[in-house]
Amino acid sequence: MKQTLLLATLLLLMLSGISCNSQSSNKVVAQKVESSNVKVYYFHFTRSCATCLAVEENARKAVEALYPNEVKAGTYSFTSLNLDEANPKEIADKLGVGGQSLLVVRGDKKIDMTSAAWLSAHDPDKMKIEIKSGIEKVLF
Repeated sequence: MKQTLLLATLLLLMLSGISCNSQSSNKVVAQKVESSNVKVYYFHFTRSCATCLAVEENARKAVEALYPNEVKAGTYSFTSLNLDEANPKEIADKLGVGGQSLLVVRGDKKIDMTSAAWLSAHDPDKMKIEIKSGIEKVLF
């Protein structure tokens, strides 16, 4: 038991010494900070029905109302992407999106909120609950 504790302590000291003396550690820290950003993506097409427009509006408002400081700081964001345009297709392909979708993404974690979003499209309070739940899932 004592040997395991000693070994763990030595390993921790070695790792902290390496990160303090290495310039590349700044890149690792920058990557970790970026991957800690929470991104809410709404994928849609040019032609959208009333429910689709409500999902976009209420999801955006929910993110901004629930996390105003994080949105202002840029650590949380809401992005609406039109799948009929060329640029969003790269992001859609990376996330495995082929149609209208609402996703919460943080690093490698992805929560598909599409069903919940459409069920709460016209209820802003319920949308806030769903968005908060999705964001909590990617945080923990």
